[in-house]
Parts: sequence; C-alpha cells; structure tokens
Amino acid sequence: MTLQQELAAAVAIVRVGLERLRDAACRTEEVGPHAAALQALYDPACPDAGVLAAVADVVGTITVSVTEVDHDDIERVTELLDEAQGHVQDSTGDRIRHALDLLAPLLQRCEECGKQRADVEVMADPFSTALYPEETDHRQIPLCPPCAIKRFEES
Repeated sequence: MTLQQELAAAVAIVRVGLERLRDAACRTEEVGPHAAALQALYDPACPDAGVLAAVADVVGTITVSVTEVDHDDIERVTELLDEAQGHVQDSTGDRIRHALDLLAPLLQRCEECGKQRADVEVMADPFSTALYPEETDHRQIPLCPPCAIKRFEES
C-alpha cells in the first residue's frame, strides 16, 4: 500500500466515524443525542478523550516528529503546528463547551436519580414491564441507562 493509499484509507475511516456521530445526533429533534454527539467530539469533563483530543494528539505527534527534519523553516513549522494543536482543543473545544452549557437545561431529567443527562430516554417502566410483560400500558418514565438497569434488576 502506498503512502497515499494508506492516508486515503485513514481519512475514509475517520469520515465514517464522523458520519456516525452526525447520524446519531441528527436522527431526532431531541436535544440528548445532539449533546451526546458534541460530547463525543469534546467532553469538557474529560477533554483528553474525544475526537478533538485525538486530532490534537496527531498534530502534536507530527509536530514532534517533524523537528527531526533539517530545514531552516522547521521552527516556524512547529510553531504553526503547536498553534493548530491548541486551536483544535482550546478554541473549538471551548465553543463546544459553551454550546453544551446552553443545551444542558434542555436535557431530560432522569426520574430516578434526578440528573439531566444526554442519554435519558422516556421508556416503559422497566420494573413493571419485567413483572407484568403481558400488560401493554406501562407508565412511560424518563430514565438514564444506569437507573433503567437498576429498576429492571429490582423487579
């Protein structure tokens, strides 16, 4: 595989992943999936774990590696790449953080734990559904995955 083929394959893989994020966010008008996809790009609680962190890491690794090149402009190249690395997480990440802050009050609140989270879904009560599977009119309640599992296990 040539370098161009290898890079093209890598870009294609990244694009597929980004398309999955976009599709997961945009298949509904609910705020939760949108916020979750944005957090996958940049999670203020764990800034080193998202897509932007991975991009910044690649830029940083290339920056360190390119210092081995013997050329008069390498210092300027590394300065530009250092700035690019910072912009990816700091500038873009900061804007995503602000957007998430604005979206936070719109997130559903889990009825069990009371937390507003991106993954809270309105669902048939797992407790009554497990106890009375033949019933069709179970109460619909907003639950986060851990609380839904807990209610199911308590049944």
